[in-house]
Amino acid sequence: MTVKDNINKFYLFNGESYTLISISLCKFLYGFYTSAIGSLLVPIGAQFNISFKIQSIIFPFNYFGQIVIIFFAGYFADKLGKKFVHILMLVLLGIFAFIFNFADNFYLMLVLFFLLGLFGISINLIADAAVSDTFKNKKGFYLNIAHVFFGLGALTSPIVFNIIYGLTKNYTALFLILFILSVVIFIMIIFAKYPQVKDEKIMPSAITMLLKNKQFILICIFALLSAGSMHSISSWIPTLFQKNLNASSQIANYSLSFFWASVVAGRIATAFLSRKFDEYFLLKIMNALLFFVLAISYFLNNFILLIIDYIAYGFLIGGTFPLLVAFSAAISPKYSTTRLSMLFSFTAVGMLAVPAIVGVLAEYFLIYKVMAFTSIFFLIFIFIFNSKIKNPAHNLSNG
Repeated sequence: MTVKDNINKFYLFNGESYTLISISLCKFLYGFYTSAIGSLLVPIGAQFNISFKIQSIIFPFNYFGQIVIIFFAGYFADKLGKKFVHILMLVLLGIFAFIFNFADNFYLMLVLFFLLGLFGISINLIADAAVSDTFKNKKGFYLNIAHVFFGLGALTSPIVFNIIYGLTKNYTALFLILFILSVVIFIMIIFAKYPQVKDEKIMPSAITMLLKNKQFILICIFALLSAGSMHSISSWIPTLFQKNLNASSQIANYSLSFFWASVVAGRIATAFLSRKFDEYFLLKIMNALLFFVLAISYFLNNFILLIIDYIAYGFLIGGTFPLLVAFSAAISPKYSTTRLSMLFSFTAVGMLAVPAIVGVLAEYFLIYKVMAFTSIFFLIFIFIFNSKIKNPAHNLSNG
């Protein structure tokens, strides 16, 4: 028996609850790192005296690695085992998070953002696949629970940043916390029992089959646009409240925590709603509401009103991606790793492109005015959900 086989089969705790918590903590870690970028933009800009446009380069560096690695992560997770790859990625993320504490050069930081994004998305992708494999029934419910942990990590990061930065005036110290978290989760994962499933390798034929599925591609495009909109807001909230509305750095970062708290609440609510309503119905309703809530933000130039609007948006957008993961499984049940890899790659494109475009336009317009225009994404999909995307449950009942 090889080393990877010994790692994949070893466990001390057999319960599904321990497995769910351990795997979900991987999503907490990725949420913590992803949200940290929003808090870091202002101090990075101040230290290196760079504009919004140059700060936006961070997003392509962070998410390009995620697009590149996703299919490889899925392939190696199937080939070497999800648990083995999870442990490997946690080790690598921890090492480079530790190195970030000593980075004092903007270009070195860009390289580290690239590497941390690469390892972070791998951890996140495999977590979703492992939850999906563990809980064959009620995927929508359990995936939303797992994604709650992502939101909790994203919520915690700005609070920890305020504490660390207040004590040390060194924003890179946040990555020491990221290192410690990766070590703790690494230890927990070792003792967890991972699901043993028949391998479904990422094959060109499977990718081609999914690319020909128009409904699946539309869902991937919706994931791209909705994730781009969501991460534009989460990435630029600290900056817009400080630069556009003259809030203090602490209040701006706590506002980001409030936003992620609403995302967590939305995912919890969606998890329970998914027990009563199917994913298609929930996605249609949430999409329409998202358009109206985000469009209204264009007319709000008051801190209180704008944060209330963003909290309402966060509550609605929170459960969207877990529902998309579950809905994609209903559209195309086979080749789960390939399907998830494609869905995540589209999502990463949105997280790369939309916040970067917002940053470029923020040189000429107020950031929150620019972000309000991303409501057009949801307006387009109001019509697409009604005309192009069908409910798989209805197809089964009618066929």
